[in-house]
Amino acid sequence: MKYYKKLIPEKWQVFPFEADGSQDSYGNENMIAITAEQAQEIASTSPQDPLVLDILRSGSTQRNWTWPPKAYQEAIGQIAVSSSSIEVLIRTVIWHIAGLDSVTGRAFTGKARISELMEMLKALIECKTPHLKDQAALINTKIKSVFDRRAVYIHQVWTIQDGAPAVGKLFIERYERLEKPIPVSLSDMYKLADEMNQIQTDLMASILTPLLSTNGQPTGQVPINA
Repeated sequence: MKYYKKLIPEKWQVFPFEADGSQDSYGNENMIAITAEQAQEIASTSPQDPLVLDILRSGSTQRNWTWPPKAYQEAIGQIAVSSSSIEVLIRTVIWHIAGLDSVTGRAFTGKARISELMEMLKALIECKTPHLKDQAALINTKIKSVFDRRAVYIHQVWTIQDGAPAVGKLFIERYERLEKPIPVSLSDMYKLADEMNQIQTDLMASILTPLLSTNGQPTGQVPINA
């Protein structure tokens, strides 16, 4: 790797580039070439730069470099895990309200996307537990928001802008124009994962727990065969 520093309001930031020159076009005249030791010193000052520290810890320029960097891969993984947990919980709630055992439930919901699952849940709540309708509507709004943001990190293309990780649509969809990649913030990614975890808590507290605490299963419901 080769390293450059750039003064970003009151703070030097390190930008690691591939040694083969493949990323040189993303640099600009405000970047100053520095040694790996200088990069280590800058990246180690508070607040730490997880991207640069991750690269420096590899200990070798012969590393099999992949994109996005490891620190961002871990954040993507956390978002993916948290969103999958939401889908599993929604399926469980649907099976409970509909009176389906897990085997039959999977047959109906196994291939459904998150938007379809939420439509199922809203329809079932309207029919069988209308007193939870407002809670379901609020959670539905939150889920749509986090999954729209999830799509940015999971489905768009990762690239580089001004030497830093960025995402964007680098292809034409129908009649849409190409979008300029936007910089990616690790803190924003982990904030999204935290919001997803909170949604799971809200689903448990606002929907599933009230259903379980009424002894009661909605009319015509049979126990879940876990």
